[in-house]
Amino acid sequence: MDESPKNRKFGLLKFPFALREEVIRNMEFMDAFHFSTLSKRSKRLVHNAKLRTHSITFCLNTFVANDKIIVETIKDGQCVMISLADPRESFKRKNPDVIDGRKLANLINEPSDDYKKKLSAHLLFIFHFKETILHIEKGVSNVDFERNYTEPLTDFFLWDVRKTFDFVSIGWGSPLFISSKDLKFILETIKSNQYYLGKQINDLLKQWINGQITDLESLIGYKRYNFPADDILDGIVTMDPTITYEQAKKVYSRQEIKGQLMNIQRKVDGQLATVLLDEEGCSVIMWNEKLLAELRN
Repeated sequence: MDESPKNRKFGLLKFPFALREEVIRNMEFMDAFHFSTLSKRSKRLVHNAKLRTHSITFCLNTFVANDKIIVETIKDGQCVMISLADPRESFKRKNPDVIDGRKLANLINEPSDDYKKKLSAHLLFIFHFKETILHIEKGVSNVDFERNYTEPLTDFFLWDVRKTFDFVSIGWGSPLFISSKDLKFILETIKSNQYYLGKQINDLLKQWINGQITDLESLIGYKRYNFPADDILDGIVTMDPTITYEQAKKVYSRQEIKGQLMNIQRKVDGQLATVLLDEEGCSVIMWNEKLLAELRN
């Protein structure tokens, strides 16, 4: 008799509801994933158990076809790395602990024209992630080929699965300058409360000032990306800051404030934001009533 994981009977489905959920919540990440692929019922059981996981990070690489998914678990704080790389890349071969995303996707008995979409959608459905993160990065190829740019950034597989994230970074780990069209797409289509950016900060601030972006809470750009501070404020009117340098220590988590502190204002409703330019780079806080009240206290 075939005793493969797909055909082996599993007694958990006969357990009382509360006990089933408790067992699933105590599963290791990959055990819960494999269980969820056994049937539609097991998939729903894992989803309903609300197995909390710290974060899922989608790393999309604009230079080579070396996308990956990183899951950080809550139970032991370990990271599970799933490669979505092209088979010609040696990333998986050099990292034996990296899991092949194609093999995981093949376990999911659902129709899909793209294994990346199928795997991503499955993970986002069955697990309850505290944070969902997007990194758009420029990597280094291990072989002599690049991503086929008949697939522009606007057509990346992930947008059909998810367009809302807790944190978005553009150019993580190495400089990345994307086209104005791609940046416009990211800012108008991909929703996030926090952005980590390099040279694109000027465009983002102008869109916030003009009311094209309304739910931005903060953003950061570090100087290791080699963008001149003058570029950030090019064409932007600044005002005296509403906070003191002493208050700024708490706001920006600095022991000392040595840089420039200034306000910018949104045209549509007068909302203020405070910009700090210092030796670390550029940090911006968009003020709301709650933040201002905390500052007064």
